[in-house]
Amino acid sequence: MRRGPSPSSTPRYEGSVEMTFSTEDERLLAHALPETRRVEVYSTHFADGHGQLEYREAGAPDNPAILLLHGIGSSSAGYRAQFAGLQDRYRLIAWNAPGYGATTPLADLRPSCSHYVEIVTELLVALGVSRLSGIVGSSWGSVIATAFAARQGASVDALVLSAPNTARRIAQTVEQREQARAAALQAASASFEQSREVIADRLLAPAAAASVRSHALRLRDGVTLAGWEQAINMLFTVFTPELLPTITSRIALIVGADDRVAPEAQHAAVLRAVRPDMNYYRLDGVGHLPKLEAPVGFNAIVDECVRSSGTAGLSRRDSRHV
Repeated sequence: MRRGPSPSSTPRYEGSVEMTFSTEDERLLAHALPETRRVEVYSTHFADGHGQLEYREAGAPDNPAILLLHGIGSSSAGYRAQFAGLQDRYRLIAWNAPGYGATTPLADLRPSCSHYVEIVTELLVALGVSRLSGIVGSSWGSVIATAFAARQGASVDALVLSAPNTARRIAQTVEQREQARAAALQAASASFEQSREVIADRLLAPAAAASVRSHALRLRDGVTLAGWEQAINMLFTVFTPELLPTITSRIALIVGADDRVAPEAQHAAVLRAVRPDMNYYRLDGVGHLPKLEAPVGFNAIVDECVRSSGTAGLSRRDSRHV
């Protein structure tokens, strides 16, 4: 099956979908990124009691708001194609997480997932958004997105998890978990020193287009080692299959059939087992970066999930309040 139509056509496909990179995908990836913006927020999770959050935003302020959360080796720049393809309908906000880009790192070297959720909340408060029509999380960002939706409940209408991660706080002894955490940090440190070509090989499906690879090579531009290590430590404080059953939002899950970073059997399939009611999309010929490798299809799924939640037609005045 070839890729579905544009987001405005409301595709209903579910299951395995064969992705064919198109001229429209190319156009979305060629679109200029919104400039970064910065806002100061106050939180005890920053060393001085306040910190700077860097983010990108596109779309009219009165549009329904969608929050975009990036992966552990990426930044807000990874959502280039979503800004290009969805800004006519939505207000899109993508942060650079603490320790990424110009965003202030967290004070705790081993933060919990709740620390990130609370900083996300502070960002939305600073931007005047108290209800989200959608939240999209990629890989590590899917962990934060899940935890945020579990905490905020009715204030999040739709949850889209791309290349999802179950995280690492599983049924182990404290000693076993500490050993696993130390090993993950060591592996991450080694990975941080690898060439971007090697990293792109791991992130992308073998047949990824040249333009996709070009963007993947630049994803590390906003990553710092400190932010990377804090993110890894966070993964050992949460296990997302425990959170999904509590979420009332409409949920869509997007997984690349060629994902070698978060293989389907170890992550997406585990999540589906605890929430069989979610919409589940397996994209053939796609790796760990569906938002870049299949942007037209990715945007269509996001749009479908948010609109099916019943709030995408609301104005900001209507959708800001629970």
